[in-house]
Amino acid sequence: MKSCRAPPAWGGEAILRLVNAPNNQKLVVSCECGFEVRGSADEIVPALQKHAGESHNMKVTREQVLARAHPI
Repeated sequence: MKSCRAPPAWGGEAILRLVNAPNNQKLVVSCECGFEVRGSADEIVPALQKHAGESHNMKVTREQVLARAHPI
């Protein structure tokens, strides 16, 4: 499986902000193919990891998912 690497623009500060956010905070994350998922961090991370693996043969980490996530 390929590993998805976060571009330099995805700084650690944004990841820490979302990792430390309340678990019930609603987030949205979108894939470049158009797939989108909304929910808490605990909901969006496994959903996007499953999508990345099944649709793109990629393995992404929790931190990589949260780096792409935005609060709703």
